[in-house]
Amino acid sequence: MRRSTSFVVGALIFAVVGLSFSATPAQAGMYLEHEAVLPNPVDMTKSIKQTLHSWHEGKRFKRESPMRGETVIIDLVKREVYGVNDQKKTYWKMGADKYQQLALLSLVVMGVKLGPDGMPIVPDPLFVETKQTATIEGRKSFEVKIAGALPPGVTTSIWVSKEVPVEVDTIVAQMRISLGDPKGAGYEALFHQWGSLPGYPVQNVTTIRGPQGLITTSETLLTFREMKIPDSEFAVPKGYALIADPLSELEKAAAAQAGPAGIGAPLGQKH
Repeated sequence: MRRSTSFVVGALIFAVVGLSFSATPAQAGMYLEHEAVLPNPVDMTKSIKQTLHSWHEGKRFKRESPMRGETVIIDLVKREVYGVNDQKKTYWKMGADKYQQLALLSLVVMGVKLGPDGMPIVPDPLFVETKQTATIEGRKSFEVKIAGALPPGVTTSIWVSKEVPVEVDTIVAQMRISLGDPKGAGYEALFHQWGSLPGYPVQNVTTIRGPQGLITTSETLLTFREMKIPDSEFAVPKGYALIADPLSELEKAAAAQAGPAGIGAPLGQKH
């Protein structure tokens, strides 16, 4: 089944945003598990549940991306990003700078816009407490919502807890990796807002109201543990075939929708 461009973009946003909610201490290796509720690719109005696994150590991060059926590896030491599909035994590769173009899509569902210079314009405050409370995976939690302007039909809320023994500042370290370690005042403002959260994120929920109805994605922290992670965990398995990367897929789809132009265009076609 051919996936639409919007589905590919949605999958990439989910993958990158999820990295922000898997923050771990930069100085220690960490393994995490989250439960994700995702739209069913066959029927986007229905949901499926899946346990996601991720690994982080230093400037390297590996995380499953089920909507694309692959595992994403970000290696800022090599400045490379890989997408590994174990079922098809394939992988794509792109530079960290190129991947940053995709990663910036995640800022849309955080209420952050990009200025003409490419720097994020961050609302202050970015988050607002709603006073709603809940118990999530045994942890007393409370809700904060995105205060910035979101795309029409989109709402995003984050449930945080003070009962997770991980410093909130570690989120900043993880976001730097997921966004390619960007520099500039706008990014520092973004990282400051996340580092000021009143607790550690244990669940995020994004709802999109579209032509097909209501689509909800969520991710809930299940468990985590510090551990030494071997270098092989961040390597592409030998024998896997190299394929086109997601950004090239999007560019190809956009070109196909635009149709031929100039020399080679069908006779009688106007531009």
